[in-house]
Amino acid sequence: MDNIENKRQSVALKAGVWYVISSVLVKMISVITTPLFTRLLSTDEYGTVSTFTSWYTLFLVIYSLNLGTSIGRAKIDYPDHLDDYIGSQQLLSLIVSVAISLVVIAFLKPFSGLFELSEPETILLLLYLIASPAIHFVQSGYRYKYKYKQNIGIAWYMALGTALLSLLLIFLTNGNKGTARMAGLTLPAAALSVFFWVKAFGGGHIHVNREYWKYGLAISLPMILHAVSMNVLAQSDRVVISKFYGATPVAYYSLVRSFALLLVVVTDAVNQAWQPWFHDSYHAGKETEIRKNTNLLVILMCYIGLACVAIGPEAVYILGGAEYAQAVSCLPPMVLGVVCQCLYTNYINIELHVKKTKYASFGTVTAAALNLILNLIFVPLYGFSAAAYTTFASYLVLLVMHLMITRRILKVKLYNDKFIFAAMFLTTAAAFGVSLTYKNMAARYGVIAVGFISFLFIF
Repeated sequence: MDNIENKRQSVALKAGVWYVISSVLVKMISVITTPLFTRLLSTDEYGTVSTFTSWYTLFLVIYSLNLGTSIGRAKIDYPDHLDDYIGSQQLLSLIVSVAISLVVIAFLKPFSGLFELSEPETILLLLYLIASPAIHFVQSGYRYKYKYKQNIGIAWYMALGTALLSLLLIFLTNGNKGTARMAGLTLPAAALSVFFWVKAFGGGHIHVNREYWKYGLAISLPMILHAVSMNVLAQSDRVVISKFYGATPVAYYSLVRSFALLLVVVTDAVNQAWQPWFHDSYHAGKETEIRKNTNLLVILMCYIGLACVAIGPEAVYILGGAEYAQAVSCLPPMVLGVVCQCLYTNYINIELHVKKTKYASFGTVTAAALNLILNLIFVPLYGFSAAAYTTFASYLVLLVMHLMITRRILKVKLYNDKFIFAAMFLTTAAAFGVSLTYKNMAARYGVIAVGFISFLFIF
């Protein structure tokens, strides 16, 4: 048994290392191409593309029914039939996706106006949404089977495919370059989705299974409201900014947010290895080991967050040029909000494992509603930068609420909660302290050096 456990930990660690390395390299493609897109597209076109991706992120959880959240637990309950389980959920999501898309197409003009996209761009959005769930289901299956090489291959295909095709289409078009960028995002996903559907049919995994559907929906349906609320929390900033100030401030805000999400790149990469290991370890009663490793992950995320704040001015200048410099003030609260988002997933993992997801949506809906209300109040008064501060406040509320759900309702005390919140408090103070030195590059990079040295001693 010890040999099996050691082997599993070794595979999880190897997967985590490669996920991080690959995700950072993949993100570099985005970092390298962002300056190209910000210069090839007008600020209005760039802002419209950001609106397109915001709607995509918001509706993807509805199109997929968020069924991917059930796969980690299904691995434990259906260990010998995981591929059949995934194929069944893939079919269910397709039925829902096609049904929703037909309704949108029937009323294409009003929906296009609502989305603030042209009718061709709305069709691209629907195609993107129909294609994507199959890819995400396959990736989840690979993740929980520790097949990290396949997942890394998908990530590289999507990153290179969307970047190269987008650039090609932009150079070839004489029309709206924003639409060309949207096509570049959509078509590689559609092609990969067709490949996975053919593979799943060939393997005999696509079929109706009411038991699997009932099981998946019991876990995922409560998480749809949670996921939609999370996307409202993440995307409503840009929607509100667009309504009050137009597409150009959305472009400023989106570029800074895209840099802040570098932290999410690392977090998601770690989570791809962490979540399978967490479910297996929690099921085996390895609580002390989980708590110890969670503390290390908290420290890692906080250090990376501070580094993102410290190099913010130079990063924004490289990504967007001097035109985007006015948005740098958004960076500290934006990064801190992402840190909160990283930390709260620890509590969500507990809710998923014990199959008590009905409570998850309550905290998230509250935080999303709070964020929308605060945006509507403060963005008109203080400009687009206010959205970063309202989002940070909302993520703090979200973190506290999910702590209360796991501790008070689920009666689970797994983590060192005082350590997590102390780390968040210190990171917040340090981030705003660093932002006061934005005009002093030497001081900021001194902070990075000291932080890196202390980080090495801790690990």
